[in-house]
Amino acid sequence: MLNQLKEEYFNKFKAQYNLLKSLDAKSPKQELYEKTCTIMDTIFSSGVEKRILENWKLELQKKFGDGGIVYTSSPLVLRIKDPKGWYTPGKGNRFFWQRYQQFLVQKKNWEQNVIDVIDETTDEVLKSLGNPKATDPFDVRGLVLGYVQSGKTANFTGLLNKAFDEGYKIAIVLSGIHNDLRAQTQLRLEDEVIGQSNKGVGSIVKNDKLHFIQSLTTVNEDITGIPLNLSYNLSGSRTLLVVKKNKDVLEHLIKLLTNLIKQAGDSNIPVIIIDDEADQASIDTSDKKKGEDPKTINRLIRETLMLFNQKAYVGYTATPFANLLIGAHNETQAEGQDLYPKDFLVGLPKPDAYCGPDEFFNAAENADDKRPSLIIDIGEDDENLFKSIKKKDEHYKVDSVPPKLKEALLSFLIAVSVRNLRGDENEHNSMLIHTSRFTLVQKSLKEVVKEEFENIVNNVRYDTSSSDVQQIKNLYHNEFVQKTKKWNQATGTKYDTFEWEDVFQVMKKTASKINVMELNGDSEDALEYHKYKEEGLNVIAVGGDKLSRGLTLEGLSISYYYRNTLMYDTLMQMGRWFGYRKLYLDLCRIYTSDDIASNFEHLAIAMHQLREEFDKMKNKKLSPSDYAVRMLAHPKMMLTSNLKMKNVRAAYQNYSGQLHQTRLLSKEKSSFINNMNTTVELINRVYPKIKIQEVEEKKTKTKYHVASDVEVNDVIEFLRNYKTYDGSTKSSSESIIEYIKLLNSEEYNDLKSWKVVIVEGIPTKEVDNQKVSLGPLSLSYTVTRGASADKIPNDRVDVKAIVAAKQKYFDEKKKSGSISKPKLFIYPLNPHANVFKNVQSVGFNDHLVPIAFAVAFPSTDHKISDQVYLKNKTIYEKSELQ
Repeated sequence: MLNQLKEEYFNKFKAQYNLLKSLDAKSPKQELYEKTCTIMDTIFSSGVEKRILENWKLELQKKFGDGGIVYTSSPLVLRIKDPKGWYTPGKGNRFFWQRYQQFLVQKKNWEQNVIDVIDETTDEVLKSLGNPKATDPFDVRGLVLGYVQSGKTANFTGLLNKAFDEGYKIAIVLSGIHNDLRAQTQLRLEDEVIGQSNKGVGSIVKNDKLHFIQSLTTVNEDITGIPLNLSYNLSGSRTLLVVKKNKDVLEHLIKLLTNLIKQAGDSNIPVIIIDDEADQASIDTSDKKKGEDPKTINRLIRETLMLFNQKAYVGYTATPFANLLIGAHNETQAEGQDLYPKDFLVGLPKPDAYCGPDEFFNAAENADDKRPSLIIDIGEDDENLFKSIKKKDEHYKVDSVPPKLKEALLSFLIAVSVRNLRGDENEHNSMLIHTSRFTLVQKSLKEVVKEEFENIVNNVRYDTSSSDVQQIKNLYHNEFVQKTKKWNQATGTKYDTFEWEDVFQVMKKTASKINVMELNGDSEDALEYHKYKEEGLNVIAVGGDKLSRGLTLEGLSISYYYRNTLMYDTLMQMGRWFGYRKLYLDLCRIYTSDDIASNFEHLAIAMHQLREEFDKMKNKKLSPSDYAVRMLAHPKMMLTSNLKMKNVRAAYQNYSGQLHQTRLLSKEKSSFINNMNTTVELINRVYPKIKIQEVEEKKTKTKYHVASDVEVNDVIEFLRNYKTYDGSTKSSSESIIEYIKLLNSEEYNDLKSWKVVIVEGIPTKEVDNQKVSLGPLSLSYTVTRGASADKIPNDRVDVKAIVAAKQKYFDEKKKSGSISKPKLFIYPLNPHANVFKNVQSVGFNDHLVPIAFAVAFPSTDHKISDQVYLKNKTIYEKSELQ
């Protein structure tokens, strides 16, 4: 009884708090919390002891009062100009938003901080749009940047509710290019915006005559089912349409809207178009130099906008590369402006519980990151099998489960069992197998996986002495228990581990509940998670393109992925393992090839740097139209398809305010010898200037051997002679030298005087020590990096990161912010670390150790000329076609 009262109290508290917050968004959290407590006292004081009420309020204080809700970051907002002030958050009629807010609290049990983020970010978008209650025409184009599988749909659902509150009459949602995704979006918006039944928001507050939204599309019927001569009051109604990005559908939409606008006799009907997955199909790939007309989908979206005098286009995407490369001034008389986000860009903050590229890869390249890798190399046997399949008719080659795929199946059994022991026995569990776009290959793979998995399940349940059970036991101890403990140590988390016997007993019960499904256009299998809401769905999903975009795999823990692409945006969207996985992140594994993992890691770094570029734009109060967005390039990969990169050119890598470090070393002996000799030559030149500085770092002192006022030519000579790994995408000596020379030119006269910092290591229990002589300079300890590395590429040495936290700001007054003087850091590395285990034949000793370097550049206000480009592209930059 008391538990039911507590649940009722908490739900009503959340509802009342959000109601007060929506009425007065500017009040401090603590004040809103206290007002809510006062109201709740009057409701519950007669039925619950005061002592119990105080305990409940104390528990809620942690979430709603001071010190409660903490964001990892705030929304990133870039605007072409300050908003005119037509929209005031928390003011006016907010029927639809308040109802949606209460639905998230009461029905979805969402955390308050997640709801607050949706509230704050949708407010920022609305501020950037035109005023639908005014008569002035407006034409606004913007972009909302989220994370893959991070809740973009919930965000634009909140935006739609607020838009209807503020007076927008028509909302058109462009939802993907496939029927199933359009229907999925339609169903969700019927529940969370329209609310005509007792389901969804209709179960919170039913519509009345003043608050009614009519959907002209249904789950089963796209817009093409509506007759063009429909009689309908467009100007007097709130109207929602969910349509897919398809030529016939959009042409029908335009004809229908043209007729309805003619009926209304008024084109001043405010419309908002939400373009979900705005980088897909919406981009104009025509060649302006050849005078080509805009491509079909892009043209039809623009023609739809041209029907209205008051219009707002808001694209949503997690992969904005193509959108940011649209020509900012592309315009045609018939179609109007292109879809470039000229007016605003809003970057959604990263949710606390979200696990994205930063969680799976060291995107910040921090040497203090000790997390074990969750990436497992699929090995030669598996890779050779899937690499050999070039055509759909070669599906016959998949006649058995290769060894690493079998291991992935065993890992999934472990992950499901451990989650059950942790209390998640009724949660969904999913495994992804994505190896080919050919449906025949997927069908063959599903059949052999199903047969193999049934054998494994039978052995688990009935033959405890089988080799399968022994392999699972070894995998649990050596892969899962060990990495969970390391993850706990590295991150401060407290993921539970269990005795093997307990895991195995649960596995016997859960193994038979796991289904193998084939997900593609030819299969009848469907992921109907909603039907298994109470007991949880456990599924191994074998598929292809259907798993590449839009589809969410609930409770995804194990991914077996061998489907490469050379385009940033496509590859990122295929990473379905990104999502809300904090509660079981230590159990997640990605089985893939070394090349694909390397490409994903490069992409993670590129996305990290792109967001840093946006931060710089925000600080300088620039809009997307003011700035040529630069994006890290790759020797083989492209930002997006060639057709979408017509506005792209190779440009200088702009190192202003950045630190770049070597992380990839050649495994050739000659390279190690060359870099050692190059380092000794530099130290011989600067040795008279070297002084020792000791800095307290992590309860021990690190020695830095510092030479000040080093001439730039000495630094250039070092960089010229140092051999970086040929496949390095970031820190090639050539690109750094070009940048230094450019800033050294008469035009800029900068970067003349440097500090050279030789970093000495500290004693470690992880590996044996290695001292080193660098010409006249002797070090008692080398720097240990990659001591616990467990994923060792064959063709190179990848130390991941060499610069420890805040070393970038060594010898600066502040340990964050800007760098005052350029620095060259030299790291003599400990060859006994695990990361060097494949190159021990080099014969490292006191006079030969691996050498890595980092360069820290101060920020510059110079507008760097782009008249000279590097032969090898180092970054991409958006340029306007003349």
